[in-house]
Amino acid sequence: MDCPDLTAGSLEPLTRCRGLERLTLSGGVHDAVSLEPLTRCPGLRDLTLSGGVPDAVLDSLSGCPGLDRLTLGDRQRPAETAFTAVAVSRLVKSCRELWKLYLHCTADTGQAVLTALKEADLGRHSNGRPRIILLWVPGR
Repeated sequence: MDCPDLTAGSLEPLTRCRGLERLTLSGGVHDAVSLEPLTRCPGLRDLTLSGGVPDAVLDSLSGCPGLDRLTLGDRQRPAETAFTAVAVSRLVKSCRELWKLYLHCTADTGQAVLTALKEADLGRHSNGRPRIILLWVPGR
């Protein structure tokens, strides 16, 4: 769907795109951008945030209802990834449908995210089984 009034400073117009299922924001997401409007897009299942992704931006995505796949970071420049393991862990815990996590980051950051997810209480699925996250860190 075409959202011509979308600007880098506001994702609010996307809330009118009722059929939005996949979204890619490339080139990094500035600290001042809030992803909160995306939490009002119940059909959003697949989100890619390439480039730098500061913790404050990840925190603004907290509780996105239908998100089940998230890709973070820059495939070409993984060292420029700005998120921390703590922020990723908080996001995973709050996005209850999330189960696929793809990270383009350094080996150290990937290991820190893995450790944080292992230590986090991710809760359980509605069937009572423990929640599992598929973590993929390409090239590691």
